[in-house]
Order: sequence, then C-alpha cells, then structure tokens
Amino acid sequence: MRILVNGGGPAGLAFAAFAARSGRDDEITVRDRAGVEDTYGFGVVLPPAAVEVFRDVDPGLADELATHVTGWDRLTVHRHGRSASIGSPRLGAMDRRTLLRVLRRRCAELGVRLAQGAVDPAADGYDLVVAADGARSVTRAQRARAFGTTTRQIGVDYIWLGAGRAFGDLTFLVVETPAGPAVAHAYPYGPDRSTFLVEAPGHPTPAALTEWFAGPLGGARLLENRSRWSRFHEVRNRTWVSGNVVLVGDAAHTAHYSVGSGTRLALDDARVLAAALCAEPRLTDALSAYEAERRPVVEHTQRIGRLSAEWFAQLPDAPVERLLGDLATRGGRISWRDLATEGTGAVPVGG
Repeated sequence: MRILVNGGGPAGLAFAAFAARSGRDDEITVRDRAGVEDTYGFGVVLPPAAVEVFRDVDPGLADELATHVTGWDRLTVHRHGRSASIGSPRLGAMDRRTLLRVLRRRCAELGVRLAQGAVDPAADGYDLVVAADGARSVTRAQRARAFGTTTRQIGVDYIWLGAGRAFGDLTFLVVETPAGPAVAHAYPYGPDRSTFLVEAPGHPTPAALTEWFAGPLGGARLLENRSRWSRFHEVRNRTWVSGNVVLVGDAAHTAHYSVGSGTRLALDDARVLAAALCAEPRLTDALSAYEAERRPVVEHTQRIGRLSAEWFAQLPDAPVERLLGDLATRGGRISWRDLATEGTGAVPVGG
C-alpha cells in the first residue's frame, strides 16, 4: 500500500515509524512544509506512559526518547509571595525539536521517505492519506464538510514562551496585575530550559512579563519562538475518516493545553492506527476500528480540557494552600475518576 502522511509533527512521524515497523510491505512518505529547526514551541509534556507507547513496537526508540525526558513528581504553586507543593504522578517533558529529530532519524532508518515542502491535500495515487498536519490542517480543510469540522475558542488569551532556567517541577506562578491575575504554567524540559506558558489580560509584552515574574525567574530570560498572543481553538470533527483520508493528532482533535495531553493523544492515535491497519484486511474496516477505539478517549479528554480552561479563566483569589488543593480537580469540576480513566492522556495537575 502507498501511504502519504501529510505533516511531520509527532503524530505523523510516529505513525510512519509504527507502520514501517509493522512488517507490512508499505511505501510510506512523510511530507512536511517545514524542517525540524523551523518548528514552533519549546518543551512538550511527555509522561512515561507516552514514551511506553513505543516500547512494544520499537524498544530501542523508547529507550532513546527516555534519555531526553526531564521528569518531575511534584506540583508547586506560587502566589502572594508564598509557595506550596504536593507530590504528583511522575511526569516529564522533552524539547520539541529533539523529539522531532529522533523520530525523523528513526523513520529514515526504517526506509520512510521524508519530503519537505507544501503538503499535498489531493494526494493522487496514494491508497491512504494520513492527515497529520495540525490543528489548522490543510488536508482536512479540503474536506471540511465531509469531516464535519467545527472549532471554537475556549479559555483565555495565552502566549507560549520558554524560560532560560529549569524549574524543579511543574510550577504555577500567579502574579497580581491591575487588570487581574496573570498565570504562568512552567515545567522543565532540559537542564537549563522550561516551557513558560502565560495567561494574562491585556496582551503584555515578553519584557513586561519578565518584570512581573522576575522573582521566580531569578534573572533568567524569557525566550520567544513564533510566540504570539492567541486563544486556544478546540477542534472537533463529526468523523475522522473520509474515503481514504484519515485524521490523526491535532488535525482530528485538540484538548486544552492545561491538561497537558496533546502529544500523548497524538502518539496514541499513531499507535492505534498502525495496529488497525495490520489487524484489519480491508482499509475501510481498519479506519473505522481506529476511530471507534480512539474517539471515546479523545472526547473524554476534551471534556476535561474544557472544564480545566474554565477553572483557570475564573481563578479564585484563594490562599496558596487552598489553590494548590483546588488545582488537582479544578475546583471540583473534574473528579479523580475522570483523571484516572485509562488512556485519557490528561495530566491530573495541569501542564
């Protein structure tokens, strides 16, 4: 089978690697409009369970990824000059560029063709087209009516930055401004780097944010990489399959960043789709099986993400100890049963 993967992010590259390792005699091409060094963002949450997605199919790849993950097992909140911490499930993150480099190298070793340039939404001559080209998928847009695509903005405005220091754990920093509280979601992804995602009213400049968070930053710089103020877009589709085109990762669905699930969901999509292609002789049955398995988990995670975004948008002015306690269940909006649902990909304490 000739397979075209439109998009060279984690979902597309992981699917290509899984499919190439499956033993099927497929010809796989990954097409991406940008190179690894042009990617946006900083560290991505990659909990141990996400790394283990690779273990059964490619143990060596799982071991390599694990060496790049910076882990933590505590949650810390700073507000009103005070801090409080509690233990959390073991979590971790890694540099987005490093993740893509490792996956691209493994794909090349497995005989996957890597092509750079605009994605090919028409994709004539391919038996299967995997749309892995992100939340603003060009491939999906060509068939938006067939997929039943809807998007809506949730949460408050945010900007995705980095910090030139490694915080010790998953850290929420709250500072008071005349327009209301500003919240930074910070977590380490390397020896001297952290993701530093900020929600704040009024779209302050990174220079202003550096001043507001000067204490916790300890003199470190805030880093930019295609950083701009925006509102999170939740992507949903009535179906993930149209003919021989199938959606994976952010092209199929997005869940609010405050539950830290995007990369995990993308990798699980990739694994399940590759497995379904092996298990089902007919392509239509394989694509149906993939969606049937993944949709309930995704919709559950999206629901948690909406509730989490709502809580952060209405952040209570509470003592830091109470804020820390409320954070785990977003003020009672999310139950421990929700968070414990197998395979949800949601991070119980945010990030």
